[in-house]
Amino acid sequence: MKEKITDILVDLLLSGVKEKIDSVRDDYKWRKLFVDTGDFWVNSPDTLDKFQEDLYLVFSKDNLSKIAKKLKDENGYDFPQLLYSELHNLMASYEIPVVEAETYIRNFMQMIMAYIKEKNPDKTMEMFLGDMRREIGNYFDALEAKLNLVSKEISKLNNEKIVTYSIEDIDAQIRREAKYKKMGLGFFKLDDEQFETRFQTVINDTKIYVVGKSREETTYRILNELRNKNYDRVTLVIKSEAEWNKLQSVNVSGNILIPFFYADKIAVIPNNTNIFVYGEDEPCYTQNKLILRKRTKKNIIDSLEEIGIDANEAYMIVDNTHGLYVPLKKKLFDEAVHDNPDWVKSNSEVVMAALLCGKWTEAAGDKLVFEELSGKEYADCKRELEKYLHRENPYVVSNNSYRGSNMQLASVEDAWEALDLYIDDDIWNKFINLFYEVLIESEPIFEYPFEKHFEASIYAQKPEWSPTLKKGMIRTLIMRAYYRGHEENQRQIDNIVARVLNTITSKERWGYISQYFTELCEASPESVLRKLEAEIENPQGMLDLFVENWGDFITSRHYYTNILWAVEQLIQQKKYVARALDWLWKIDSYNITYSISNSPKSVLEVVFCAWINECALSVEKKIELARKAIERYPNAWEVIASELPQTSNSICSTLNAPKYRKIDEPEIIYVQDMNKTYIEYLRMCVDKANTDADRWIKILKHMSSYDESMQKEVLEKLVLSCKEMRDEEKIKVKNKIRCEIYRHRYFDNATWSMPEEVLCKYECAMHEIIPNEEIYDYLYVFFNEFDFPLLKPISYSNEKSTKVFDENRTLREKEIHAKFKEFAEKGYSIDRLIQLAVREEYDLVGSVLAQFYCGGTFNEKVLDSLMKNDNEGKQIYAYISYLYNMGTINLGMAIERIKRISENKNLLTNLISLEIIEDCGNALIIKEDESIKKMYWSRGSRLRISREADHGVYIWAIHECKKYGSLYTYLELLYDIKDEISVQELYTAAIAISGMKSNIEISVTRYYLEQILDTLQQAFAEDDERCAELAKLEWLCRDVLEWDHMKCMQKIMKNDPTFYALLVSIIYKTDDNGASDEAKRTSANKVYSGFNKAKFCPTEKDGKVTYENLKMWIEKFRQILISQKQEKLLGTLIGRLLAYSPIGEDGYSPCEAVRRVIEEYYTDSLKTSYVVTEENKRGVYTVDAGKSELILHQRYQKNAEALQEYYPRTAEIYFAISDNYKREAEYERKHAEDEC
Repeated sequence: MKEKITDILVDLLLSGVKEKIDSVRDDYKWRKLFVDTGDFWVNSPDTLDKFQEDLYLVFSKDNLSKIAKKLKDENGYDFPQLLYSELHNLMASYEIPVVEAETYIRNFMQMIMAYIKEKNPDKTMEMFLGDMRREIGNYFDALEAKLNLVSKEISKLNNEKIVTYSIEDIDAQIRREAKYKKMGLGFFKLDDEQFETRFQTVINDTKIYVVGKSREETTYRILNELRNKNYDRVTLVIKSEAEWNKLQSVNVSGNILIPFFYADKIAVIPNNTNIFVYGEDEPCYTQNKLILRKRTKKNIIDSLEEIGIDANEAYMIVDNTHGLYVPLKKKLFDEAVHDNPDWVKSNSEVVMAALLCGKWTEAAGDKLVFEELSGKEYADCKRELEKYLHRENPYVVSNNSYRGSNMQLASVEDAWEALDLYIDDDIWNKFINLFYEVLIESEPIFEYPFEKHFEASIYAQKPEWSPTLKKGMIRTLIMRAYYRGHEENQRQIDNIVARVLNTITSKERWGYISQYFTELCEASPESVLRKLEAEIENPQGMLDLFVENWGDFITSRHYYTNILWAVEQLIQQKKYVARALDWLWKIDSYNITYSISNSPKSVLEVVFCAWINECALSVEKKIELARKAIERYPNAWEVIASELPQTSNSICSTLNAPKYRKIDEPEIIYVQDMNKTYIEYLRMCVDKANTDADRWIKILKHMSSYDESMQKEVLEKLVLSCKEMRDEEKIKVKNKIRCEIYRHRYFDNATWSMPEEVLCKYECAMHEIIPNEEIYDYLYVFFNEFDFPLLKPISYSNEKSTKVFDENRTLREKEIHAKFKEFAEKGYSIDRLIQLAVREEYDLVGSVLAQFYCGGTFNEKVLDSLMKNDNEGKQIYAYISYLYNMGTINLGMAIERIKRISENKNLLTNLISLEIIEDCGNALIIKEDESIKKMYWSRGSRLRISREADHGVYIWAIHECKKYGSLYTYLELLYDIKDEISVQELYTAAIAISGMKSNIEISVTRYYLEQILDTLQQAFAEDDERCAELAKLEWLCRDVLEWDHMKCMQKIMKNDPTFYALLVSIIYKTDDNGASDEAKRTSANKVYSGFNKAKFCPTEKDGKVTYENLKMWIEKFRQILISQKQEKLLGTLIGRLLAYSPIGEDGYSPCEAVRRVIEEYYTDSLKTSYVVTEENKRGVYTVDAGKSELILHQRYQKNAEALQEYYPRTAEIYFAISDNYKREAEYERKHAEDEC
């Protein structure tokens, strides 16, 4: 069953599994389930209790959630596979015999299926379970047969006193020796599609030779592949030469045999498949060997996570071991190592120099440092190191990545554990002196402005010493003093780091050193923190680095973030946390604006998060420091308030941790700790809210998360504080309470809503807040319609949402009517209400006044008040707009009245735009001056034309908009009315664009332009004259349009090379390389984007190309190029175009006519141009360790092979493309092996 299960089925399946497990958890049913199934638990009754608990954990809520996520999110997983995998891992960890384990698993899975079917009669589920049951049955039948076959074969050989091992035996051995419970043979993924394909084709051969990085790891990967593919044949592993030799004398055939021992010579066992595995450093002379490539680092990280290792730790393990099996094995298996590799025994000057450098490149300065430490020429050093390079347990590795190539220690930790004792004072002191000299030397890139660093990284002089070496040398300080525990060297390292930091005297110097700041902080946290503290007292450019935080345009690198990441390390160490936080508060106080999320404030928010602990503070200390911060720092209140419960930010970031230096593990936060923190945070925020309305509003957002007594305490303090506030502050708080009451009563069924008895207390508190000027209490009537704060709303219902909305809208209207009635009865000033509402920027002042206070009729007093108070004109517009749409106001008279009072041209234009034009002769805009007309026809809102308008109105609108409007409004108008005018009229209007003085590069116009052109192209595609005019328009808009929407220009270029050749004459130099003047360069820049977009195959029409037409096009093109003195460009130019050929009738590219032309006109330049164009057509792609490139290599190779007999030159092009992709596949694979 290959199809993916739907989410509903997933949830039903997993809930069924959980219910069944819960139902049989009592002792009797558990024992019956397992004891009745096999003999293992009968013979091992003491183990059953522990096993039962572990089995229940397999089906715990958390683990089932993980299974559900895989089922829903990952292709290739299905329920039986996942359930089987979980149970198999559990059985294997108890070393249950494989046949019996499979029986347990089969019976258990069938029991689960039967239970789900019984409990859920859904037909879809029934059909799914039927398919699943058949699949499980077929799988286990095949597996049982296979296991019986293996068992019989091993038993037969045991009778002959020959010891062999099955794949399951090897899996059990790995599980016994591994440190991690879930680790078995499945850890060793093949991770090599090329090898997999070749391996399957030779699996029945007598001899298979496989070479991998490590013999042991390669053997395990092959065994895992054999198990996963479930080949029908028996696989046997032989662990000694003696046992292998015994096999020569017995009748064994049809098996897969793998010798797993070292010997000078191993004979082939006839009538079997013999798989001989070699390590990379072992000679394998056969030409038919299969190369199993090193696993990609990502694949190893994924495998480490699958066995239960945290993602960050998995990354660290792979980064430290480079994915090499021998150092990786030390971390995964419990075993003692008694023999040192030869590079340890040698501990030569070269080996020690490599240890101290850590990693380096071929930069001149790097070589000099290496020579200084080793006392030898670098070439000699490199020759010696190469002996330790290609082997199972290398000392160094060579990495090639996008950033360049370098050499580095294969396993830093292993190297230091083995070689640390050989470091004497002479070489160490020499290293320290070199370190200072290397690190204080800045890099040429910092001679350029920060925003130019990307470009500078390309053209600036390269530094004498590489950043790779500098980071390697800093890591040496960490390894020596901290990792290896040489405390006597720490003071020396503190001093040298302090000396380096003391060289910082400018923003540029801070930028340079910041690249190494996290590593320097790990080497000497005290020196780094002192430098940061001193920077605040005596600034040396660091603050400027924080201020200039926009990063360069391409990479957006932000140097200041390196400093923050170093401080994050300090926060996780008890010795430094208080000082580091103090520094963060001080930097945050400068109120610098940051272009990305990394900022001092973002770090402080992580530190003071109440529900998780990422730092070295106890709960009590965190609360204490929060209280002190609020007392001392202006921004602290906002940070602590943001950590109150029920904020929108429910995700807490992690802090950057040191790579080697141990952090103080943060204390676990329990519920009572979290609640205590929340309460104390609230109290300190309340104590410092004072009469700040905005602070109280923020507090109110979080109140519902606290218990009733705490809310009562805060509300009482709030009411007291409000008495000291100004009216405008009081009403903000009062209306916020009103909104909160509405929200909780409207969503009264939500889990977060407060109970009614608590809301009543909020309502009481609200009524206790009384403005001195009672008119403030009427301002809430101008709230938005959709969340109008009714105190007694109809509560939300998903089933009756429309009805509920309508009922609440009616309640709103009744309440506003009642409030305005009360307002009038009390004789309050409408002018004062309008003044307050406009000043406080309420949403619906104009429309609410028009609808409710004025009853939908014009009120001169209201308009005068709005004119007096609303300088912007937003509410005046809303007032008149409502009345005009109701038909109760003469728009022209209203506009004339406003003209007499105000000179606000923007308001005037907006009001005129309200008119629905029926007769252009009487349109209001006709009477206005040129400036208003320009504003009107260039405005953002669309023209309103009556459905009753005659045809002439549309033509008038086109003429006026062309005269006064912008290109955008003109195109928008044409788009809006294109169905109201004839195609010929649309054509005439569109062609007129070329005469408009406007910026055609506005991307917003693209959609309108495309739609208009699409209509015209369909109408006039066969009209040569109009099509030519449209082509001119398309070319004019070339910076906006994509090539696919330039259909008329396509037709022109495909049919005749003249215009294309003209572009060539403008862009390219002549064959004699004549000088081009500034005018030509300017012209070339203008047309290049259009030329570059022109991607077509000459003479192609409806996917067909004829040889005769294509030949004529190319010949004419050649003659024009000759006349332009550019004939040498012919191959390059036609190679670029022919790459866009349609597919041939035989299904291969290019089409037959293009093949003939290529054979006839073939040149090296044509080939190069064709290859580059074809590869560029790939566009954006996802990096996948070379898998996609390998597929492309095979596809182009197949295409080339199909052409090579009749079209050898064309085939040569496709072989070149195929070879390029093959090289790229190999490069991407190597990159994936070297890079995490």
